[in-house]
Amino acid sequence: MNTITQIGDAQEYRSSMQRAALHFLQRHQGEHLTDDGKLFERGVQYLVNAMDVPAFMADRLVHLAMSELECLKRPVIGIDYGTGDSTTVGLVHFLTGETVLIPCRHLPARLQPPAAPLAAAATH
Repeated sequence: MNTITQIGDAQEYRSSMQRAALHFLQRHQGEHLTDDGKLFERGVQYLVNAMDVPAFMADRLVHLAMSELECLKRPVIGIDYGTGDSTTVGLVHFLTGETVLIPCRHLPARLQPPAAPLAAAATH
């Protein structure tokens, strides 16, 4: 085998294993909404144990695959201040579109809407 063919085969192997890592991460990202480190570890374990990828390469491939994940590029949960009244806000799950109303007093001070501190103080 010549050197060019070997380089091409190695690149194809790495790209196919990175795609496998990406698909694994996409399937399991909902299980780790707040802990990207655990998702990363599981992705590495998957490549090493199920796909027989060397450990030194699995770390790099999972890191590259995580950079492609759409969920890490945009927030998963947001706050909709237009939903509810002056004492409640809506938490929106962007992947499903589900909205849940919660009292403003449960939000940290930095996330309070401008009128909420006055309304929260009046209810206590």
